[in-house]
Amino acid sequence: MPVLSVRNLRTEFALRETSVAAVENISFDLEAGECLGIVGESGCGKTTTGLSIMQLLPANGRVSGGQIILDGVDLAQLDDKQMRSFRGNQIALIPQDPLTSLNPIQKIGQQIGEGLRIHRGATKEQARKRAIEVLEMVSMPRPAERLDQYPFELSGGLRQRVMIAMALVCEPKVLIADEPTTALDVTIQAQILDILDRLRAELNMAMILITHDMGVIANRADRVAVMYAGEMIEASKTAGLFQEMRHPYTQSLLASVPVLSQANQKSGSRSRLMSIPGLPPTLTEQLIGCRFAPRCEYATSQCRSTSPDLTTTSDEHSYACFHPVSGPAPVEVVLSHHDATEMQAPTPFLRVENLVKEFPIRSNGVIRRKTGIINAVSDVSFEVGRGETFGLVGESGCGKTTVGRLIVGLEELTGGSVTFETGEQEPEGRAGEMYRSQQRQMMFQDPYSSLDPRQRVEDIVSEPLEIHQIGTKQDRQARVKQLLASVGLPPDAAARYPHEFSGGQRQRIGLARALALNPQLIVADEPVSALDVSIQAQVLNLMQDLQDELGLSYILISHDLAVVQHASDRIGVMYLGKLVEVGPADEVFRNPVHPYTRALIDAVPVPVVDGSVQMHKPLEGEIPSAANPPSGCRFRTRCAFADDICVEVQPEVNFYGDGHTAACHHPLRSPVLNAKK
Repeated sequence: MPVLSVRNLRTEFALRETSVAAVENISFDLEAGECLGIVGESGCGKTTTGLSIMQLLPANGRVSGGQIILDGVDLAQLDDKQMRSFRGNQIALIPQDPLTSLNPIQKIGQQIGEGLRIHRGATKEQARKRAIEVLEMVSMPRPAERLDQYPFELSGGLRQRVMIAMALVCEPKVLIADEPTTALDVTIQAQILDILDRLRAELNMAMILITHDMGVIANRADRVAVMYAGEMIEASKTAGLFQEMRHPYTQSLLASVPVLSQANQKSGSRSRLMSIPGLPPTLTEQLIGCRFAPRCEYATSQCRSTSPDLTTTSDEHSYACFHPVSGPAPVEVVLSHHDATEMQAPTPFLRVENLVKEFPIRSNGVIRRKTGIINAVSDVSFEVGRGETFGLVGESGCGKTTVGRLIVGLEELTGGSVTFETGEQEPEGRAGEMYRSQQRQMMFQDPYSSLDPRQRVEDIVSEPLEIHQIGTKQDRQARVKQLLASVGLPPDAAARYPHEFSGGQRQRIGLARALALNPQLIVADEPVSALDVSIQAQVLNLMQDLQDELGLSYILISHDLAVVQHASDRIGVMYLGKLVEVGPADEVFRNPVHPYTRALIDAVPVPVVDGSVQMHKPLEGEIPSAANPPSGCRFRTRCAFADDICVEVQPEVNFYGDGHTAACHHPLRSPVLNAKK
């Protein structure tokens, strides 16, 4: 008998004059020890499904139909007081953002032990002892010390461990993990997912894993349910879904994901990501027929007038589609901005030499004295060629965003130099600053916070032109229309405000603004990290098209290695302010030299179900503080190969082939003598 059975679940939200259904007709069973993955774009209803099961909907939400049966009890029929005996006891939730979910003024030990005291009547001493036990279960370093710490004293990965410990303190039968690794680096993500897998097996606990990351689902879930616009449109065993998907939306969703094994298949060519046109429908739209029909290339009049039923085949594969597909979409390989037959080293355009940036640490008080420094960037050097994309990867706090801000002039250099070889004589003084700002522009990570909410799009995009006093008002208006068209936005977008656009559209506005001055270099800081994979594919394809058309150079900053490899010609890997490896994208990913690069690649969740076993030990621990970096090699505290020389001596840069360099005392292969830099 399933430990959890959901039947025809319907959840509504009350608006001012009406109500809308966020989830409709959702049904599934969950066995003990089983993991069900729920995937889909933002707004599809996957989080609402989890909150409905937990009875944690906002005040205007309610379960208006269906059953949620946990061990023979229908949770949908319980009032709030009755539900409290189940919530946190027999069924628990790991929310998406641990920082906002933890009480900032309560110590960690109190928050973990609270559930045990409420549900099991434990004493303070018993709750504290149990808190240490569950922190050990989730591999928390120094668990006893953490009990008296506050959430702000912990990193993102440690806070997520606390949330898992809170959920497990009463050993629930069902665990709902809502995007448990979205905000984490790929290495910490792998650690958290490994912990969840281990605990699920040890406790025979059923789990619902809610995520938009197809790679996370691929080798973690036993079965997968795909949601679109509040409905379940396909469900199957994981292998069946990834290898023989039937719904066009599932096919497009998987094809939108950049994969390490498929990007840059040969020199000078790239695989073009499939992007789903348009946007998912809003809750208030009148929906008739198949909800995916407006975005589906196979849609017919039948699809637009009639809603397909969920059909189940003999192998327990369910889908709702009149025109099912059969398996993954073919990969489209396109010629890059380099001609594959005439590959040459690009002409250097940007030179970054011995870059250093230090931030002072100051004490609190009336007189803020300098008490130390943060070594954000330490002696970083690289070049970017004309028309080239240089990817910069590394964990949060490694200094990659600071490098980007130094290059575009948003931060002052502590040491080193940033030189642009434009072939023109640069003016001096203020005129020189204005000239350099025209050559280099930035796309920011969060397009919403970087766009003035009080300005219309026309004013936002034309502002750089006004500052540089380029053209008349009519000229600027014409330029704005041209820019909006080039990034795929309609002309009427100029008169609207940022809040009227989706995340992907706002990122297009940010790109249009960056292009306004005809720059030669754009620093793109995590340009797609906040976007769904389908919208991410649209933006990445657009950036590639504009690069081919305008000859742009990009510095692409990201913690997503698959995105960086897909879009980059060369890659630089940063760790704690240092550039530890640089080389051609394919070469770095096929033959990494630095153990840190190898660990990053191994941690990437690949959206392919092949039953393969990871051969390399995952990276453990967290990145040290930049205020007190380790001596010698900064990676040594997390490196399996570290020895005495790593403690005492900084590694020198060695060469491993054309353009491939790394700084490591124990590289994964031997340097090449007389190799080209």
